[in-house]
Amino acid sequence: MLPYALIYGSVALGLVAVVAVIGTDSQQLSGIRNLFTGQDNLARFQRLYLPGFLLAMLADWLQGPFVYALYEGYGIDREHNGYLFVGGFGASAVVGTVVGSLADKFGRRKFAILYCVIYFGHCATKHWGFFGMLMVGRILGGISTSLLFSVFDSWLVSESQRQGFNGEQLGNTFSLAYFGSSVVAIAAGQLGEIAANVAPLTKFGESGMYYGGYIAPFDLANVVLLLCMVYISKNWAENYGESAGQAGGGFRKAVGAIAGNKRILLCGLICSSFESSMFIFVFNWTPCLMEDGQPAPPFGQIFTGFMVFCLLGTRCYAYLARTLAVEQIGFLVMVLSATCHLTVYLSQNVSIRFVAFLAFETCVGLYFPMMGTLKGDIVPEDMRSTIYNLYRLPLNVIVLLPLLFNFSISTTFAVTTSILTIAVASAFSLKSRWKASKGKSDDLDELEALEQEALNNA
Repeated sequence: MLPYALIYGSVALGLVAVVAVIGTDSQQLSGIRNLFTGQDNLARFQRLYLPGFLLAMLADWLQGPFVYALYEGYGIDREHNGYLFVGGFGASAVVGTVVGSLADKFGRRKFAILYCVIYFGHCATKHWGFFGMLMVGRILGGISTSLLFSVFDSWLVSESQRQGFNGEQLGNTFSLAYFGSSVVAIAAGQLGEIAANVAPLTKFGESGMYYGGYIAPFDLANVVLLLCMVYISKNWAENYGESAGQAGGGFRKAVGAIAGNKRILLCGLICSSFESSMFIFVFNWTPCLMEDGQPAPPFGQIFTGFMVFCLLGTRCYAYLARTLAVEQIGFLVMVLSATCHLTVYLSQNVSIRFVAFLAFETCVGLYFPMMGTLKGDIVPEDMRSTIYNLYRLPLNVIVLLPLLFNFSISTTFAVTTSILTIAVASAFSLKSRWKASKGKSDDLDELEALEQEALNNA
C-alpha cells in the first residue's frame, strides 16, 4: 500500500520547495507583488486577464474530480463510462478545428463567452442520469474543452502583442496564469468536496431529474461560469486575426502553414505528444496507485500533492526562463516527462510510481507557460486559434486509443513513453534550429559591429 507518510511528506516537501523557489528569487517576489499593487501597463494587463482565465479554470477544476463518481452513482459501468469519454474526445477532435477557425474570424472574446455557455450546458445535463443525456453532456464538454485550451491563450497572446509586451513578459503572464490555475485547482477540490457533502444524491419526483451529491460541484461550476461570462463581457476587448475579422484563419490556410513551416510543425508535435500523454495519465493514475487486497489510498490528498508539484513547476519555469531559452526548457521538460512515464512502465512499485507522477506533475507545471510562450512566438496571429485546435486533433485521436481498446496499465505507459519520445526528438530539433538561428544572428551582430568600427576609424 502507498505509505501515508510518503503522501503527506511529499505534499509538505512540495510546499517547502515552492516557498523556497519564490523566497530566494527576488524577481519572482517582485513580480507577484507587482501583480497586486503595480500601476505599470503589464500589471494592469495581468489584472485584466487573470480573473477571467482563472474563473474559467475554476469551473473546469470544480467538476473534473467528480465525473467518475457521479457516473458510478448513476450506475454507469466501466464500458459505458468509456463510451462517454470517447464521445467527448471525439467531439473535441471533430468540432475543435472548426471552432478555432470561427474564433479567429468572429472574435476570441465572443468565443470565450461561448465557452461559458456551452460548458454551462455540459454541467446542467448532469442532473439527468440516463445515458443519452449524459452523452450530450460529454459532447458539449469536449467542445468547451477545445475552446478553453485555445481561445483564452489566443486572446492573451494577441492582446499582449497589441499592447507591445515582449516574449519574456508574455512568458511571465503565462507562468502567473498557470501558477494561479494550480492554486485554484487545490481550492476547487476542497470546495467541490464540501458541496458534494451538503446533501445526498436525490431523485426529484418522477421526472428522472436528480440533485445533490456529486451533482452539486457541477452546479457550483455553473455559478462560476456565469461570473466568468459577465466578467469577460464587461472587461475584455475583442480581438481577431490580423485581418480584423474579415477573413480570419481558414482551415486550409492553417494546414498549409503547419505543413510548410517546420517550426510550426515541430511545435505541434511537441504539443500533441505531451498533452495526449498527460490526458492518458489523468485517466490511469488512479488504478496505477491501487493494489489488490489493499484499501484505496487517499485520492483527494494525492490530487492535492499533484497540484502542489504542478505549482512548483510554474515557479521553476519563471526561474529558468531568465537563463535558458524557451526551446531549451522545452527539451528538458520532454526528456524528464519521458523518463517519468518510462519509470511507471518499468516498475510495479506504487511508491516509485507515485514519485514518478509527482515529477511528471512538475513537468506539467513547467510545460504550460513554456508552450504558451513558444506558440505565441511561432504561430501566426491571423490563424492562431485554428492552429491551436489543429494541434489538438491528433491529441484527441491518441487519447481515444486506450479508451477504445482497453489497454492494460503496462501497455498504456509503453504507448505514452513512445509518444513522449517523439516529443523529445521534436524538442531537440526545435532547439537545434534555435541554436542555428541564434548563431547566425550573433554573426550578423558581430559583422555589423565590425563594419561600424571600420567606419568610425575611416
